[in-house]
Amino acid sequence: MTQLEDIADGVSPEDAVVDESVSDDATLGEFPEAALDYFGADFDIAGLVRRLGDGDIVIPRFDAEDDDLDTEIAPFQRASVWTPARMEKFIETLLLGWPVPSIFLVVESDERYLVLDGQQRLTALQCFYSGKYRNGSEFRLKKVVKHLQDKTYENLTRPEKRRLDNMFIQATVVQPKGKAGPQSVYHLFGRLNSGGVTLAAQEVRVALYMGEATKWVKELNRNPDWRLLFGKKSPRLKDHELILRSLALRQSLERMKEDWDVDSSEVDKYSPPMATFLNDYLDNNRNLEGVDVQALENAFAESCRLLLAADERALRYTSSLNAAHVDAMLAALMQLVLDGEAPEVATVSAALAALRKNVNYRAAITHSTSHRDSVRSRLSMAYSAFKGASLD
Repeated sequence: MTQLEDIADGVSPEDAVVDESVSDDATLGEFPEAALDYFGADFDIAGLVRRLGDGDIVIPRFDAEDDDLDTEIAPFQRASVWTPARMEKFIETLLLGWPVPSIFLVVESDERYLVLDGQQRLTALQCFYSGKYRNGSEFRLKKVVKHLQDKTYENLTRPEKRRLDNMFIQATVVQPKGKAGPQSVYHLFGRLNSGGVTLAAQEVRVALYMGEATKWVKELNRNPDWRLLFGKKSPRLKDHELILRSLALRQSLERMKEDWDVDSSEVDKYSPPMATFLNDYLDNNRNLEGVDVQALENAFAESCRLLLAADERALRYTSSLNAAHVDAMLAALMQLVLDGEAPEVATVSAALAALRKNVNYRAAITHSTSHRDSVRSRLSMAYSAFKGASLD
């Protein structure tokens, strides 16, 4: 993800997250097509709105501030981003009888449909039928063709209501099969667009690997020191993804540090690409069974405290947050805290200065950052620096 993409998402350059591994993660490799079934379906608009109201079609919106969820499905979709004017244009298009893009749904185990593409369109329909935007203001058509101006759903003529109610929207319905199903759906929907903005990896991930682990990451994201280090909350869940990366790589570091010189998957749990590695971490720890949650929460909190005390811009390698730098900092510090070897603030400050000057560390966080060698290099250097060892 580039800085320009972050700005397009409404994130200021100061809060942009640079992730040099995007080209590596874009290579999906092989995944079993047999893990997915597809079929087409046509839904009349009145039926779509009714199913949405009944909870048979679910838009699991992710709101980092929402603790009172009305669905058992872990939320993942970004909040509604269409402006009232864009919602009006969509409703106008339907009332004029023009075609609209299809939506994508995934069949859940309880036979509900999960919306993975089409949230903005379905939200606009819900709002128009209810007569109110999500903020409670009246949904009345304004900047549309003359004969539809000042229309609400309630004051449409009977023929207009019938035309809208009976219009069909096409849907592609995806049925995941077996253990490989969620991973295959992840790869598929990582390439889809929703409302003109590509779904971020984490937005898809938290839906397909819903469970206690995603809720736990959400709680960690509220840590006050982390918030000061990262900046304002990311509307695309980049802060959640960085915490997840750090937790997953910390687990790899725990085994990796036993022998830095052994290049073996038996020592190093990490295996590229990064996207699949993170998916596997969530899948394997979905319900946090066997995870010492309290110890890791304490280690995360102490790591953030040390970094903030040493340098409030500790996670910014240059002017922007760098994802590889962030995961190295947090994974190394968390492991040291868990080992009972938490460094002093002065040591952290000196380590940050040394790492920023080290050309090998710079290469490990800016080039092929999801490659195993780059991951091992930056984790080992960060761990050694925070222990007070020289990087020369």
